Amino acid sequence: MPPDVTHRETSVASPVRVHRTRGVVLLVLSVFQLWLWATRIVNLLGDAGSFSSAFVAVHLGLYVTSIGAGVLLGVIGVRMLLEASRAVRR
Repeated sequence: MPPDVTHRETSVASPVRVHRTRGVVLLVLSVFQLWLWATRIVNLLGDAGSFSSAFVAVHLGLYVTSIGAGVLLGVIGVRMLLEASRAVRR
């Protein structure tokens, strides 16, 4: 006999809690992105003599773009946290 699915109990997280959790995850990811690509830039510039200038320029461009994505994630995370805190005050 199949299980009865008409009376399932489900819990739904509040939108404020979801916003707060997602905001924190985005901020952690942003900090990780910034740390990772800043470290890569330092390592690349430390070994720049063993690579061609084109290689260094292309990789610096890629790293800077990735840092920009990390900053964008941080901005979105902060906005989500602010929106969640405003919703709690209402």
